[in-house]
Amino acid sequence: MASLSDNRIANALSAWDAWNHQGFIKRSERLQKIHTQIPQANDVRSVGLLKHLLEQAATLEQITTLPGPTGESNELYLNGRGICLVCADGASTYTAFLGQVFAALVAGNAVLLHWPEEQAWCEQLARLLHQAGVPEPILQAVSDLTLNQALALDHLAVFACVLPMSRVIELNALIAKRSGLLVQVVAETDPVQCTALLQPDHLSRFVTERTRTINTTAVGGNATLLELGSSAV
Repeated sequence: MASLSDNRIANALSAWDAWNHQGFIKRSERLQKIHTQIPQANDVRSVGLLKHLLEQAATLEQITTLPGPTGESNELYLNGRGICLVCADGASTYTAFLGQVFAALVAGNAVLLHWPEEQAWCEQLARLLHQAGVPEPILQAVSDLTLNQALALDHLAVFACVLPMSRVIELNALIAKRSGLLVQVVAETDPVQCTALLQPDHLSRFVTERTRTINTTAVGGNATLLELGSSAV
């Protein structure tokens, strides 16, 4: 599967590191300021789902310390994966689509929106979130592309969709033909009940583990020796 270059990808990559390093709590607080004000999705069900995801995300901030056998300190923490394409079709709901968008953003990813049937709404959503402090390169609409073109974009790390299972299987086979970075597929196949979005491990699909090793016995004081894991995991 051939990859495509796009200026929006370059812009997203340039802004992603700063967004990712804000941390889960700060991103959650930022998104909580706007989650009740989104047109077509300010009903009790939508607000409740977004509130659940944002509160859950704040618990991912914790860093786990793992003592090493030679005196070094090992820290295990979570990191956003990179660029996430969020897509839906005509059978999707605002609630399910927003759930995927907020999950990807709060987990520290840059998000590309692809919902051709609701292109104007996606652009309005992006403007609202930009006003709330989400950087413009971190949330961009790409509904001008076909889905196949969007899936062929360079540096794609996550594909979060609201689609029927048959379509997910079809697209998963297409994604498997990509070269380079493996793409994590996060599917919601129940746009009404949002059963996948409500699973306790849903947000973990949007992140990757990283480890940082610090040698506290090194000559000259603390020395960071090794940091493993990346958005390419």
